[in-house]
Amino acid sequence: MSLDNIPSTLFTADSGGIAGFLIGFTVKKVLKLVAIIVDIFLGALMHLQYQGILATNWDKLQSFSESRLPMPMIGNLINNIAPLSNNTGKLAIPLTGGLSAGLGLGFSKG
Repeated sequence: MSLDNIPSTLFTADSGGIAGFLIGFTVKKVLKLVAIIVDIFLGALMHLQYQGILATNWDKLQSFSESRLPMPMIGNLINNIAPLSNNTGKLAIPLTGGLSAGLGLGFSKG
């Protein structure tokens, strides 16, 4: 690497870090919001069942929720991502390094 490429490499790492921080911060906030909504819903179900207003089949609810999780779909998406071209290969390491550092920092601060 020559000295001419250092500013562009630093810019790539910085922009990746900023984007990673924003993504990590947002993901953690969204996950907290989803967890609160699910907790309120399940708490309401338990309260209604306790009051005798509603009968809940918890085993069926668990099997339904386990079958709807998108984990296999996410794994298929990750495996089908095309490799980076030769032109972006020089920027891939600083970008992903900055992105992953920013993602970890943003997720911890969110």
